[in-house]
Amino acid sequence: MKKFIIGLFALVGFSAQAAIININTDQASYNVGDTITANVWIDIVELQGSNLAQPIIGGFVMSLMADATSLSYNDGSIMFGDKLGAGALSALLPLGFGVYSIQSAAFTPSVFTLQAGLTSFELFSLEFTALSSVSDALFGLTASVSEFGSFVGTPVSTASTEFSVEATSVPAPSTGVLALLACFGMMVSRVKARR
Repeated sequence: MKKFIIGLFALVGFSAQAAIININTDQASYNVGDTITANVWIDIVELQGSNLAQPIIGGFVMSLMADATSLSYNDGSIMFGDKLGAGALSALLPLGFGVYSIQSAAFTPSVFTLQAGLTSFELFSLEFTALSSVSDALFGLTASVSEFGSFVGTPVSTASTEFSVEATSVPAPSTGVLALLACFGMMVSRVKARR
């Protein structure tokens, strides 16, 4: 069902191209209670295509969909990349059950020097906590970016990543340790009985 939803999200959102926007997690598998870090970055080479000039990214608007039944966003954990400049206006806005709008816009020409010659750079990272076990939890996003000086974003990409959350396993004590504890308990009770 989740794969169907992300597929529908991609069809309704924007036309899929090569991987201009990428999202990945720091691991492929987590335990319940673990912190999941998702990183989102842009591939300038794919965005550039056959154009001669390197595009300078002036901002982006993204819709991020997370599996809200098994993931909880860690408030304040979003960290925006530095390639839109220190004066970039950035925000994460919760839209509903597991859906977030993430936006950033640069207002300084320093983006030309910050992005010069880059082939890709990180847009942002954020953290979630794993709430319950699931074999195919996911993050999916649609993205629109604008070149510097333009407030009109061009739909560029859809992306998703899957990972699993396992129930935390507690190791069972070994039989030998249990036997030793039982013997110790019997010895203590015999000593008490003799007194």
